[in-house]
Amino acid sequence: MKNVTIVAAGKSAAIYIDTKGKDYKGLKLVANSFAEDVNLVTGITPAVVPDMEELKETVVIAGSIGNNEIIDSLIAKGKIDVYSIKDKRECYKTQVVEKPIEGVDTAIVVVGSDKRGTIYGIYRISELIGVSPWVYFADVMPAKKSELIFSDKELNITSKEPSVKYRGFFLNDEWPSLGSWVTNAFGDFNEEFYDKVFQLILRLKGNFMWPAMWSAVFSENGKSYPLANAELADAYGIVMGTSHHEPMFRAGEEWKNINGQYSTNPIWDFSSNANSITKFWEDGLKRNKGLESLITIGMRGEQDSALKGSEEENIELLKDIIRTQKRLLKEQGLEDVPQVLTIYKEVEKYWYGTDNAEGLRTWDVLDDVTIMLADDNFANVRTLPEEAERNRKAGWGMYYHFDYHGGPRSYEWVNTTPLEKVWEQMTMAYDYGVRDIWIVNTGDLKPNEFPVSYFLDLAYDFETWGVNGRNKTKEYTKKWTMQQFGNAVDEDVLDGIESILIGYTKMSGCRKPEVTFADTYSYINYNEAQRVMEKAIDLENKSKKYYDEMPEVYKDAYYQLVYYPAAASANIVKMQIYAGLNNLYYKRNSALTNLYAELVEECKVKDIEMQAYYNDNMSNGKWKGMMSSPHIGYMEWSPDSWTYPEVFKISLKDGSAMIVDVQGTEEAYCYGTAVLPAFTNLGKESYSIIISNGGNTEFDYKIETSADWIKLNSKQGTISDGIKINVLIDWNKVSETSSGFIIISGTGKTVKVNVTAEVIDITGLPDMTFVEAHDVVSIEAEHIVDKAQKSNVEWKVLKNYGRTLSSMKMFPTTVSFEKAEDAPYLEYRLRVNEDAEFTLTTYVAPTNNLTKKSRLKYAVAFDDEKPTIADALPKDFIAGDYNNDIWCNAVLENIHITTTIHKLDKGMHTLRFYGLDAGLVLQKLVLSKGKLPNSFFGPEESFSIEKTY
Repeated sequence: MKNVTIVAAGKSAAIYIDTKGKDYKGLKLVANSFAEDVNLVTGITPAVVPDMEELKETVVIAGSIGNNEIIDSLIAKGKIDVYSIKDKRECYKTQVVEKPIEGVDTAIVVVGSDKRGTIYGIYRISELIGVSPWVYFADVMPAKKSELIFSDKELNITSKEPSVKYRGFFLNDEWPSLGSWVTNAFGDFNEEFYDKVFQLILRLKGNFMWPAMWSAVFSENGKSYPLANAELADAYGIVMGTSHHEPMFRAGEEWKNINGQYSTNPIWDFSSNANSITKFWEDGLKRNKGLESLITIGMRGEQDSALKGSEEENIELLKDIIRTQKRLLKEQGLEDVPQVLTIYKEVEKYWYGTDNAEGLRTWDVLDDVTIMLADDNFANVRTLPEEAERNRKAGWGMYYHFDYHGGPRSYEWVNTTPLEKVWEQMTMAYDYGVRDIWIVNTGDLKPNEFPVSYFLDLAYDFETWGVNGRNKTKEYTKKWTMQQFGNAVDEDVLDGIESILIGYTKMSGCRKPEVTFADTYSYINYNEAQRVMEKAIDLENKSKKYYDEMPEVYKDAYYQLVYYPAAASANIVKMQIYAGLNNLYYKRNSALTNLYAELVEECKVKDIEMQAYYNDNMSNGKWKGMMSSPHIGYMEWSPDSWTYPEVFKISLKDGSAMIVDVQGTEEAYCYGTAVLPAFTNLGKESYSIIISNGGNTEFDYKIETSADWIKLNSKQGTISDGIKINVLIDWNKVSETSSGFIIISGTGKTVKVNVTAEVIDITGLPDMTFVEAHDVVSIEAEHIVDKAQKSNVEWKVLKNYGRTLSSMKMFPTTVSFEKAEDAPYLEYRLRVNEDAEFTLTTYVAPTNNLTKKSRLKYAVAFDDEKPTIADALPKDFIAGDYNNDIWCNAVLENIHITTTIHKLDKGMHTLRFYGLDAGLVLQKLVLSKGKLPNSFFGPEESFSIEKTY
């Protein structure tokens, strides 16, 4: 093993790029970027040397095959074998070579199969020296070192070919946040800004981009000259495209700005203004024709709207448009340049056609066009290729979303997409043949850094993170955490940061902050609001703890990558729950009304202060304006409707009045259940009695219990506003169903609270039996007693996926079944307490039908009964249509909920759940007598015998 020195004793190895290479311009940019990385770590800036005569001692030589004289000579002499990367896309090989040329002792040779491969190889060394891809866009500072010395084992590597051909992101919905920051920092969306963006994409091993377009014109906004942005992208090797409604190199804003050059008719309507629009497109092609691009074809209405005709008229109009575009491409010699048509929103209707008009799906004019499908704007794919279509020559793409501006509600603030969801949906897209383009709408880019990294790593190395990536999102999160903070803190803190990233994305993935309200979580049923609030407070506290422990130089990076998205999201949850409690106690005229009003106000202040710190103080004010998006209380799709929660205050009169409620309700009743022989708690472990004051005078309270098995944390005291009394049951003193009561007295008032302790004997029940309590059996999907594989399709666990514990999904994801008896099933064991009619409530992920005619069916059967077939998608379900309330509710609540009815006898039962349609993801099953009480998550999981899974 040989050690190779890049920096030592105040000297650095030089970097050589061949000036005669066709890739010189781009490699020079990246070589300079790499030199800055070395300087950031060591304080020494390597020289970028264009003349090989100046090379000596140790050097870095970078270039692609056929574009670097030294590298080509090493290949010819057999010193470097490039067989494994030659003629492949975007591959590189890094190798230590002794005496590559006269005067040079050692070279680190980075040879690429093409320009992008070489660039990835250079930036791989940047990562090796400790520079994160987020060095600029999240201020992740590398550890300072005086020497950079690596073994040849660390340096010698041959890369894989990327899994997905085009991989990138879309800067969209960029006002007010990204747009404010860009104009503050750079003046406009110009080449100085995009230089930073292009480097980020390449560091993340992406190669494709849709630029910001709300107010910008990418190919005209150059600072030094109009086309500077586009030409810089070409130099870097970034393949540029335009969004789904910006055809032929033309930005959406361009027509608005310059349509007067083409006609007195300003209407963006091909049916009435074809000549002007055609000339407009022709000029776009002439302007950008020499630059590497993916050309968007097709047309949508003005300002991202639908075409105005009937479906049949729009299909024929769209065909006419595409014929015109194809003619223009041929006239400009661009007929062989990659083209893409995006099947987004209403265009999906034109793709499939109607009974009276054949759609674009079978139109041979599109045989050489990549068809880009889309999710439903909430990260659930909505159309995937059927089996006969998956291998089409020009392939398939996917337009995915981490950000969305539109109905039913916008979400443009912080990351709300768990990695588990990205894995589940995008691996399914890949299984269906979507492997040519992956692009994600990342909004303002910040603060979506975490999922952007994952999305591009998944697209680049699908073998590791996709095919073999089930239940690896935790591993990825730890890897990403170490990349950003591994040099700053110890293993325990890294584990803590990992848990925060997982925790806040789980929380916000269940219900986005923009649509969390005072009544989202139940204050009465299942102690739900309290449980959610405790998790939010824990997230907030842990985030702050690790911020305080972070070395000063890493605090800014931690604040923007971890602390802000976690703590600010948790603060919104707290604010809304406090508002709900304020409303609850206002109706009861309790002094606690004012306490919770104050807590809401504290959360408001914190929200404003955290946003201001991000904009004005973090990183010495570098990110001014970046955190400007409204993010709370959306009442309609437009963020203009946002509002902080309404709170109430009461005027406390002289005197006092005792107000008592139990667990958020005025019902004076507590209950608990335990099971023999272990007296293990089942259902509620404790209930809370809230005693509060309805006046402004303190009073003494006293509590007496009727049985020694009723335990309280307080028996007397003084009330000024409110106090919580926890009611616990001493199960060692309860041997059968027992009833008791609590007497609470104060201010001349006496309240009686009934308490019931129920004991169930489970002696002899088999393992994995879930036991009914309080009329409910609730089972998390992964807690099976058995499962059966059919036709090589089997159910597998997706850890941490979904709103509660985890999920179960069928693999492979491309197979459906007509009959329940032919389908793979999951088996559960449970016991009910009496003969009754039960409702089985099924919770599945908010997956859409994967093809136009498919559904999301399943079947359930108890014991030997005939399976009951149900559909998680109601008949009138339309994915992605914000006028469709069924779909809207599914994406806002992140769940599909369906019910079936079953008559069961008292005793043991086996429940089988059959998966019929591909894509179905089961999360939870709840058996209940009658309708479940209102709540967001439903009942917590029931007790089961020896949970050993």
